This record gives sequence, structure tokens and C-alpha cells, in this order.
Amino acid sequence: MDHSKLMLQRSVEVEVDCSVQQVYDLWENLENVPRWMPLVKSVKRLQEDDELWRWTFGLEFPLLIEWTSRITQRIPLRLIAWSSVSGLSNQGFAEFFPTDRGCRLRLTLAFDLPGGIVGVFLEKMGLDRWLETNLKESLNRFQSQIEAEVLRQSVTQNNAAYSIE
Repeated sequence: MDHSKLMLQRSVEVEVDCSVQQVYDLWENLENVPRWMPLVKSVKRLQEDDELWRWTFGLEFPLLIEWTSRITQRIPLRLIAWSSVSGLSNQGFAEFFPTDRGCRLRLTLAFDLPGGIVGVFLEKMGLDRWLETNLKESLNRFQSQIEAEVLRQSVTQNNAAYSIE
């Protein structure tokens, strides 16, 4: 085990007023993630393998990091897990729980921080608090977007139903 590296892991949750199916469907295509996570600039499925995804993360050039991740586990309507296979070492999973209101989404991300003075510096700068705050804001943005989309769809469907008569 390499003790020179530090692991940073955070989990955040959000209650969504939509069905587990609706929430899972939006997360299943990882190319949607930049819509609610501003620091994720792009996520692209690699053509040679449906379970490989290329991520670009950061502010803007030169402060961009790229990595490729593989979906390691997929349990429909329950869990999507991934782990990096190149680039920034990280892993994570999205879990979906049915609730009275609709769906509770739990997102867990873990990153290997560099060892030595750089890792200590990042730790002292409060990277863990920054990551947790950023994840909470992203999940709140996700919640607002999906609830607005589902509401728009139901209004459109209801209007269509009324116009038939």
C-alpha cells in the first residue's frame, strides 16, 4: 500500500420529487453530468467500449484535468459505479433510493490526492470542504433541473390531453 497518497472521499444526498426511474434515466447517460456540474466540462462515451467514458474537469485551459473511467457496476434503478482507468485516479457511485416523495440520490466521489507537500497543501487549503460544497451545489442544481423538466413534460402532456377533447 502506498502511504504517500491521500484519499479524499465525500458523499452528498438530495431528495428529488421525481421517480427513481426518471432520476436513474438522466444519470445513466453520463454525458448529461456537465448540465448540473459546472466543473465537469465534458463527458464522452468512447466508441470502442460502451462502458468507457472520457471526462474533462476544471475551470479552463490550462486548469483542466482529464481521465477515462469505466462503469464497474450497474444495477438498474439502484446503482451506477465507476472507477478511473487512466488520468486522475478517482472512483465514485450514484445510488438511487425510492422515497415517499420520489427518489433520494446519494453521490459518493473519491479522489487520490498527490503525496508529499502538494497533498498536504491541498488538504490544508480545505479541498475536502470545497469538494463537499461543490457536490451539494451540483446535486441541488440537478434536483431543480430534473423537477422542472418533469413538471414541463407533465404540463405538456396534460395540455395535449385537453386539446384532444
